[in-house]
Amino acid sequence: MVQLKGYKVNKLELENKVANGTQLKLNNQMKYNVNYVDGDSVCVGNLEFRIVDENQNPFEIRIEMVAQFGYEPGDDKADIHVQSFDQLFPFLRQIIHSATSFTGMPGLLIPIVHLNPDTVKVNNKTDENESSPLN
Repeated sequence: MVQLKGYKVNKLELENKVANGTQLKLNNQMKYNVNYVDGDSVCVGNLEFRIVDENQNPFEIRIEMVAQFGYEPGDDKADIHVQSFDQLFPFLRQIIHSATSFTGMPGLLIPIVHLNPDTVKVNNKTDENESSPLN
């Protein structure tokens, strides 16, 4: 069982220079990695999320988030990857919604994303010097 211990936003960039009423066709790009702390049942999820307009209008959101999770010894790493993402993603959605509402546009609510555990690639490399990124 994966448990979110805490998260923080390392970077939040938002550009909204489009004229009122402009129709945007948004494209989401995402990267999510999980790193394991040696000797502990702790891992760190790193989420990079970007939203751009396909027609190259001056609208872009970039967010980098990091979160710490606990898990049970013996848990499958692909399952940890999926479960940790599922726990962090609602916070990303809320941050995007809130941030876009501050720009004078209606709050943007991005669609829910689910990861497929069958497509998760697990690299067993760990970082012995990894400490909590939340400090």
